[in-house]
Amino acid sequence: MLGNMKKRSHQWITLLLSVAIVLPTWGFTATPTAQASDIQNHWAKDVMTQWQSKGYISGFQDGSLKPDQSVTRSQLAAMINKAFGFTQTSSIAYKDVQSSDWFYHDVAIAKSQGYMEGYKNNTFHPDQKVTRQELAVILTSLKKLKSSNSAAQMKDTLYSPSWSKGSIGAVIDSGLMKGDEKGFRPKDTTTRAEAVTVLERSLESSDTNNSSKSSSPTTIYNTAGVYGPASGQQQIAGDMQLNSAGSTLRNMVIEGDLLLGAGIGEGDAILDHVTVKGTTTINGGGINSIHLQDATLQTAVINKKDGNVRVVTTGATTVQQMILQSGGLLEEKGLTTGAGFTNVVLSNQIPSGSTVSLKGRIDSMDISSSSVLTQLLTGSVDNLAVASGTTDNKISTTSSSSIQSLTLNSAAKVSGNGTIEKAYINVAGSTITPRVNQTTTSAGVTALIEGGVVGGEQAVTNIRKEDKKHQDSSTPVVVQQPVQSLDVRNGQAILHLNQPTNELLLSDMEVTATLNGKPYTLTNIIYDSVTGVIQFDPLNLKAKYNKILEITVTPSSSSSRLLTISKGDLRINGFTGFIGEEQGESVEGMTIHFRRGLNVTEGPIAATVTTNEHGDYNVTLPPGVYTGELIKEGFIPSYLIATSLAEEYNYDQSAIVSRMPTEGKISIVLTWDELPYDEDAHLLGPTPDGYGFHTSTDNRQYNYQNQNYVSLDTDNMSSYGPEVITIKKRVDGIYTFYVQNYSATANNGAASTLRKSSATVKVYNGAYRLPMKTYHIPVGDGEEPYWHVFDMNVDNDQVSFFDQNVLVNIPPTSIYHQLPNQAEIDMLDLEREMDLISSNQVLAYDTQIDKDISLRSSNSLNDNIAMYISDIELLPTQVNGHPISVTDDTYLVTSDFEDTIMLSQYNGSAYTANYNVTLHLTLRDADIETTIVVQLPTIDTWIEQASVEAQSKINTATAGQDITALQTALDDKNALTSHSTTDEKIAVLEKLNQALISF
Repeated sequence: MLGNMKKRSHQWITLLLSVAIVLPTWGFTATPTAQASDIQNHWAKDVMTQWQSKGYISGFQDGSLKPDQSVTRSQLAAMINKAFGFTQTSSIAYKDVQSSDWFYHDVAIAKSQGYMEGYKNNTFHPDQKVTRQELAVILTSLKKLKSSNSAAQMKDTLYSPSWSKGSIGAVIDSGLMKGDEKGFRPKDTTTRAEAVTVLERSLESSDTNNSSKSSSPTTIYNTAGVYGPASGQQQIAGDMQLNSAGSTLRNMVIEGDLLLGAGIGEGDAILDHVTVKGTTTINGGGINSIHLQDATLQTAVINKKDGNVRVVTTGATTVQQMILQSGGLLEEKGLTTGAGFTNVVLSNQIPSGSTVSLKGRIDSMDISSSSVLTQLLTGSVDNLAVASGTTDNKISTTSSSSIQSLTLNSAAKVSGNGTIEKAYINVAGSTITPRVNQTTTSAGVTALIEGGVVGGEQAVTNIRKEDKKHQDSSTPVVVQQPVQSLDVRNGQAILHLNQPTNELLLSDMEVTATLNGKPYTLTNIIYDSVTGVIQFDPLNLKAKYNKILEITVTPSSSSSRLLTISKGDLRINGFTGFIGEEQGESVEGMTIHFRRGLNVTEGPIAATVTTNEHGDYNVTLPPGVYTGELIKEGFIPSYLIATSLAEEYNYDQSAIVSRMPTEGKISIVLTWDELPYDEDAHLLGPTPDGYGFHTSTDNRQYNYQNQNYVSLDTDNMSSYGPEVITIKKRVDGIYTFYVQNYSATANNGAASTLRKSSATVKVYNGAYRLPMKTYHIPVGDGEEPYWHVFDMNVDNDQVSFFDQNVLVNIPPTSIYHQLPNQAEIDMLDLEREMDLISSNQVLAYDTQIDKDISLRSSNSLNDNIAMYISDIELLPTQVNGHPISVTDDTYLVTSDFEDTIMLSQYNGSAYTANYNVTLHLTLRDADIETTIVVQLPTIDTWIEQASVEAQSKINTATAGQDITALQTALDDKNALTSHSTTDEKIAVLEKLNQALISF
């Protein structure tokens, strides 16, 4: 309905409707200080006045605010852009939006930001009024609310269309939108007063999970200068852009995002005592640098086209995560209390041939790029991992640099004369020339280490002997870890002794601990003599974050069996998250195996956790990027990318999982990397009636005769996936699957191409755990927006594939004629439904006062079809060929929700009352109207009909059946005379009905 109304910008995933409304200046005169003339007695006076005083809305030339005027799509776009300071545009070519239109620029911005797009026929409908259900969809999408079934609480939304029903429930649950005595009124247009009120609620919302950013406009500095106070601290509620070289930002806390724009060119910029809570993007700056002085950045992204940019951290600066999408130099210089660059990620968006250089001590580095040279000039990297699937990476070291732990999940060349303390090699083909003190190779893996071959058929650990600097490592020597080492984890400590651990008991040892140097008591200590593992209650990850736990195991004074003292420590880092299904249901008992690095799906497991009954998990892991493998019986295997930060607890590393298809079903699963943020899955195929369906984010369900055949089960719009389409009922024929780069122009241009997305498609047949087919996207430099993955032939139980695996500029088409468009389908459904409704209905004698009377058939074809009654008209009665008025009384009325009629009083006149009742059936945008005749017999007629039925019951009663009530009611009926009052007749009718019900 809303035409691709999806969240399309990673940066703005949770904020877009926490806005202050500002009407575009299309001929209105802004009068923010004068109180409008038409809101004095209006229910929204206070909030409208408040918004006018802030300049969020403007008055009209006559001094009015027109609170009851409806808001159009173009006006809403202008409001959001003004409130958020959006300026970036995308090219648009809508048929109904011309470059001369006042809203052209706003529509172009709306498309760029992804919160409002056009329709399938390449139109935008700028003047279309926004209905309340459309506003609910916008709010749900932009505030990332969870879909809800709460729409069923209101009678007028019980049968709302699927595209809006879940969103209506979401805004009801969140309190952003409410109903009134008439219900939710989903088809009513949104007035200015309603929009302001709803968005004011959104502004006041404190739900940080649904809206993490402020509604304040973007602060933009385009000229060189020093910005911010000389002392104190300035709070910046929104985003900020700096576009000029030679500028300084100082003493600021930026709640939103910071863009160091391309306008900085090759010049310098300084961030002095600046905290950025959103994402800092560096698109400008030269070799002399972006200086971070006593700054705190949550996430920073370098994306400078030529890669010639230097970022320097000094003093108390900490950058929690630095993501490189281009080359660059990172340098730590004169750090005091700051951690500098804690986690560095070389993304797969870095162009081939780029160079990344580092000077300083880096906690962790993850290389997901290919054909990139990483130079470790000075300092050290604690944990460096090369992701699987990467190629031709080179790492150079110097005598002034070192790597504490190197993990190679893809082959790489490591050169120079630095040192590597430990190397874990999980694939063959690597060459390492620096000194390596300890090398561990996976089974069957060999590598060239300092000129010698290391590894073989078995998993091997080689430890250099200090007295043989150039020891030939071609012959593996398996040795124990050094005596007195203790492998400390959150919840256990593993002994590495040169004596059998099964000879020991817990009473043989004293286990003590400190936390940041202070004594700490471990609870529930248990010792497993078989494994040599000491277990204890894990420390609370959030409460103890970034503190150092040190454990010492000493021989007990009463025992001599333990011969040594063991020590080890652990810095408490890690993250937590939620694992759930598409509709928000939590998944208990999901096992997650975490491996170090981005998209590392094989090799050593760093940690394993299981979700609790609420779907939550937490894991203690050193800073860095991890790939979590999610496994549970009945669910499609999937992966989670999560980050452990050095200085801050990362609490929302969550994922959506999908269930395995059951017998006869086929699921198609799409996953990809961080960029593009949004890839869309599309499936074309045959329908039972000879047409073709097209399932995607715009048409998530294909149903036929009230049965679901195909559905988009999971639609991920913020990197990685998965997107899952399931064929639930097979129809023989050819199916076509392709992937669309929805974010093609919205995020970093060519850097967000499909070819660089590392996308994978897996096809699962039935409940079989392994995929029947797997496809990997072709790589290269093309910018094609579509990936035609495969065609599939279904013939009874046989499924065969025609591999395509090509990137194309035009989406594939189906061999079948497509189904009529949704509006046509809906109209056909409405016509079929209308045919089931009798055009002449006579109300029965058991009709009760003030009870709903449904005029629809009980055999409805589509549960989503709603009905409302727009008019009830009493018709004249023909007597001897002349029309006469039956009565001035009102017998039939519409119900409160206008979807049924009700009997307000009995027909005490002498004639049947005939009513024309105008019905409307609605389904999404389709609406069909008809008029039927409803006959209301007189009370005398109903008494006769009820009496006949009562007498029939008496005549057919069997022995033992009590007919007393029926006979009494008949006796009362027979006692009626021509002089009996209407009230006396009503009493008899109700007595007859009660006796019939009770019999």
